[in-house]
Amino acid sequence: MPKKNLLLLLILISLPLAAFAEPTAQPSSEEAQFAFARHLLDQQDYPRAITEFKRVLFLFPAGPRADEANYLLGVALFQSKAAKEALLQWQAALRQNPQTPFRGEIHLKMAKAYWSLGLEDEALEQWEAILQHGPSPLKPEAARALLWALIKQKRYDLARSRLKTLPLADSEKEMHESFFQKSENLPQKSPATAGFLAAILPGAGHWYLERYQDGLIAFTINGLFTWAAVSSFQQDNNGLGALLAFIELAWYSGNIYSAVNTAHKINRKQETDFLEQYGVRFGVLSQGPAARPTPYLVFQYAF
Repeated sequence: MPKKNLLLLLILISLPLAAFAEPTAQPSSEEAQFAFARHLLDQQDYPRAITEFKRVLFLFPAGPRADEANYLLGVALFQSKAAKEALLQWQAALRQNPQTPFRGEIHLKMAKAYWSLGLEDEALEQWEAILQHGPSPLKPEAARALLWALIKQKRYDLARSRLKTLPLADSEKEMHESFFQKSENLPQKSPATAGFLAAILPGAGHWYLERYQDGLIAFTINGLFTWAAVSSFQQDNNGLGALLAFIELAWYSGNIYSAVNTAHKINRKQETDFLEQYGVRFGVLSQGPAARPTPYLVFQYAF
């Protein structure tokens, strides 16, 4: 038999044997699925990251990446402005595995989510939970966030009491105390004084608040309408005088309201600037032109 025919015969015989051979084991795709979801999260493509983390959990509910996927799914939800859904996800993750290695990180994120929803007491409970039962590396972060929140609520006595027992270096505690004292002595403008001065002399309330241009405008407009109304009455033009007097009353009232409202705004800005400085200094707030002491907590710390 020619060699070519013999070779063809051997190939034909080997085909059925290959069909019954055990297939080569394919590597698990969990790592690839998880890596892709994490990549989308890092790229801030949160809607797609949410979908991919859900896919990981559906395909590999008990896989080695399940705990981390549950945690990061909550992160993606929170970053997509779905704080309530994120909280539900993290709560479910803790129920599913109370001993998850991401328990501490979940409590930190839950505190941030609660704070963003205006549930400040619930946020404080999460930070306290970390301080009581969380892993040691996360406790300083929770301590700084807790102190910042208490100062924002003006609970100075409680902040000082907690500062004594928090796991922070003595040098850092001294810096926190200096911020506490500064917060208690922020320069404030009295809304009552501003309103009283504005009532006595239109524009005076704004001058007290060092808003000199606003004060000059209020004084000029009120003065002109008062003069016009008086002149109309003196010329027996009572209808026009009444109309001008009514308009002047509105300007006069607005001058008082503006002075009081401006005083409150100045005081709020003082507090906002202080809390931003405090938060950025201790890593509770992200640093940047848009940083504000709002719920945007990042839990970083560096001198």
